[in-house]
Amino acid sequence: MKKATITYTALPGEAKTLEIAGVTLVTGKGDTVICDDAMMDRLAKAGGMLKVEGVADYTPPPPPAPKAPPPDEDDHSKKHK
Repeated sequence: MKKATITYTALPGEAKTLEIAGVTLVTGKGDTVICDDAMMDRLAKAGGMLKVEGVADYTPPPPPAPKAPPPDEDDHSKKHK
């Protein structure tokens, strides 16, 4: 995966927003986009309305560990009787 700041600049008459990899870019405002390497390569070569800066490798954080189920109160009270 790759991570970069992408700035979209709409041409006159074009939409003021553009969605890339689940991120809605607003014209003139840079935003962080994370996508696969092939898509980032295409975006970096697109030029024109897209300015791509700071392309870097990105490893998503691991998912959070599952929470332990709460102790069964009925079972706990049986053990102490």
